[in-house]
Amino acid sequence: MPSQANTSAPSEDAGAGSAQAGPAPSAPVDPADGEKANPEKANPAVEAFHRISEDAAELKEYASYYVAAKIDGFRRTLRNLGLYAALGVLGLIAGGAVLATAAGLIVIGIAEGLTSLFGGRAWLGDIVTGIVVLGAIAGGVWLMMNKLTGSWRSQTMKKYEERKQSQRERFGHDVKQRVGKGQADGTEKAK
Repeated sequence: MPSQANTSAPSEDAGAGSAQAGPAPSAPVDPADGEKANPEKANPAVEAFHRISEDAAELKEYASYYVAAKIDGFRRTLRNLGLYAALGVLGLIAGGAVLATAAGLIVIGIAEGLTSLFGGRAWLGDIVTGIVVLGAIAGGVWLMMNKLTGSWRSQTMKKYEERKQSQRERFGHDVKQRVGKGQADGTEKAK
């Protein structure tokens, strides 16, 4: 048997299946020490967690960027809407002023023309002009209201006539016929 002092020299008995063939077995390795000792072989779960954390931060930044862009777009839309509304109001005021001035000049011209027809009586020309203008406005409003209400009435009647036609096709009678029949049955029972 070889001595323990000569552990580095190969033994004659060292052959196949000998316990001395390879390096001496070492003590079990602590996994925590293994990570410190071999940094190239890190825990895959830790790497995945770091990667997910980085991806989540990146996604958060992209989402924030998207929301900020949408908010800025909404603000721009509101700003443009306000600008166009202001321009519309200014245009309406200017157009209204032009129309009012034109209408005023027409009315004054009619009044002066009537004044000369009435022999220089300005008060009579003004009164007749006012009556004619107010009558024209009232007549226009009356005609427009009659046209609108007549149109609405005819549309409503057409709608309900179409529904009654559909009821006759589906049930063999419509609501008016059913009510008439029910009233006739009621008067027969009363007799």
